[in-house]
Amino acid sequence: TIGDVAVDGLLAGMAGGLAMGVVLVLFGLLDDTGPLETLGRFDPANGGSAAIGGLLHLAVSGIYGAFFAIGYHILSRRWPGINRYGWLLGAIFGVGLWLAAQYILLPGLNSALTDLAPSFFALGHLVYGVVIGYLMGKRPVN
Repeated sequence: TIGDVAVDGLLAGMAGGLAMGVVLVLFGLLDDTGPLETLGRFDPANGGSAAIGGLLHLAVSGIYGAFFAIGYHILSRRWPGINRYGWLLGAIFGVGLWLAAQYILLPGLNSALTDLAPSFFALGHLVYGVVIGYLMGKRPVN
C-alpha cells in the first residue's frame, strides 16, 4: 500500500539524514568546527542546540524521504526496471533539495546552515539522496 511505501521512505529518509549528518560533521572537523556546533546549525531558532538540530534534521529527512518514496513508487510501477537506478534518482533528488535549500529556502531565513561551505552542503545532500535511492531501489516493486 501507499502507506507502507511512505513508511519505508520515512525510514530510508532518516537513514539518509543520518549519513548526511555524518558527512557534514566530518567536513565540519576539516573546518575546525566541532560536531555539536555543526549539528546546532540545524536548530531553526539559531540557538545552536545540537540535540534540537540533529532531531529536527532527522525528522525533515524522514519527511522528504517519504515524499521521494511515493514518487519513486509511482515511477517504479510504470517502469519496473528503474529499481537498478534508484541510487541515481536519489542523487538527483538530493541535489534538487540542495539547490532549493541553498538558493531559495535558506537565504531568506537567516539560518546558521548558510555558514556551511556550499560544496560540503551539496555533498551531504548528494549522500542523502544516494542512500534513500539505494534503499528504495532494494524494495520490491508491488
